[in-house]
Amino acid sequence: MNQKAVFIGECMIELNGDISSLDLSTSNMQVNFGGDTYNSAVYFSRLANKNISTFFSTALGKDTFSQKMIQRFKTEKIECDFIRTDGKNPPGLYSIEINKNGERSFSYWRDKSPSKYIFKGENGKKLLEQIKGANIFYFSGISAAILDGAQKKQLIKIASTANICAFDFNFRSQLHSKKNHYRELFKEINKNIDIHFISFDDAKELFNINNPYDIFEILNKKNLVIIRYKDMIVYRNSSMEIKSIKVPHGKVVDMTAAGDSFNGSFLALMFNDNSLAIEEKLLKAHSVTSEVVKHKGAIIHESYMPNMNIQRR
Repeated sequence: MNQKAVFIGECMIELNGDISSLDLSTSNMQVNFGGDTYNSAVYFSRLANKNISTFFSTALGKDTFSQKMIQRFKTEKIECDFIRTDGKNPPGLYSIEINKNGERSFSYWRDKSPSKYIFKGENGKKLLEQIKGANIFYFSGISAAILDGAQKKQLIKIASTANICAFDFNFRSQLHSKKNHYRELFKEINKNIDIHFISFDDAKELFNINNPYDIFEILNKKNLVIIRYKDMIVYRNSSMEIKSIKVPHGKVVDMTAAGDSFNGSFLALMFNDNSLAIEEKLLKAHSVTSEVVKHKGAIIHESYMPNMNIQRR
């Protein structure tokens, strides 16, 4: 039986395009699907070897968008066994505006998204049992923020049952408006995880710090902490050694899935080959990100993926 990697969170309907002339005429917007943990699941699935299956866990409705979403997951070889489809509403929606530097701004319509109630009711209890004890379990600050207090606790508890638990900080000021609450929540989550992915810009905004090394004082458990900072990746391994490596930067068109693609790729590389040094895994994961940011949208066509000589399913 294959081992399983479970990515949990919200996949949304994505509107992406230039609306600068919308006040005068119609605008050509692209409609797609996206979400932080879903994006990571795609890149994990593309790079993971044949010994592990990728699952995405979320809650959807019975509408056409939900059905199309599930078909997209299957196209990416993502298993859908842990997806609820009994929601009363369609998935949430968000729009992305991108400036000339590739930087993004978001607007969200997600208040009634089924994923906000993923663990509610009898079907929620069944799902918790199904995703318990995964080989890899991955969630994010967004996965936690959309849930109420009781479901947050359930998410953290179920994550702690995994063999390897990974968490993406993914602070969003619109979603994590109660900063004191989320400072404590993220520190609590860190106690139960093995790999912590952080963008320094996110941590800087939440913890009011100016140096990436301050993060290691805040998150002081002996786990792998990986920080993306300017043209470097700063990390602390389980032996509490702090190191950094330079990473090359090229053309940037869209930073939408820069962190998501890195995280999913790193987890796949970590699972595939224990003989690779962590520095090599970080650089290989960054090579995926470097390609992703050259293109519009979160998910690049598979033909653009860097060749890593992986035996896929």
